[in-house]
Amino acid sequence: MLTKEQWAQVEADLSHPYCPVGLRCDDHEITIKVEREKGLKFVVTVYVDGWIKGEWFKGEPEHVRKFWREHRSFLWKPKQRAEAAKRLKQRGLSKDSREWYGKVVEAKTEPMWLPSWPSAKALCRHLRKTCTTIERIQSET
Repeated sequence: MLTKEQWAQVEADLSHPYCPVGLRCDDHEITIKVEREKGLKFVVTVYVDGWIKGEWFKGEPEHVRKFWREHRSFLWKPKQRAEAAKRLKQRGLSKDSREWYGKVVEAKTEPMWLPSWPSAKALCRHLRKTCTTIERIQSET
């Protein structure tokens, strides 16, 4: 496991783009890079064994769930969910209506696993929780 100072150094290295960090976590080599996502927005991207594969977005391999983040979003807009929650509090609502409004409030998309993280701190915190062995390696790129 990395020490507190080593984690601080990893976060410092990921504070600016184009400085990849290599880690060996639970028999997988991950490369972490700060990359431009859209416009001037930068994200921290995780490559597992040098790859980001499209089939991993479903989260089926176990190692993907260790290194990538889960993303789910609501199916209805916040305004519509608030209106449905307000309707649920009304008296005299039929059982079918109550069920429908309950689904509007809680309905979410299927989970999707993303290789990008909003910050290095969030990624490091996640790695500390999910991985049993972590060591820093020299990145090849």
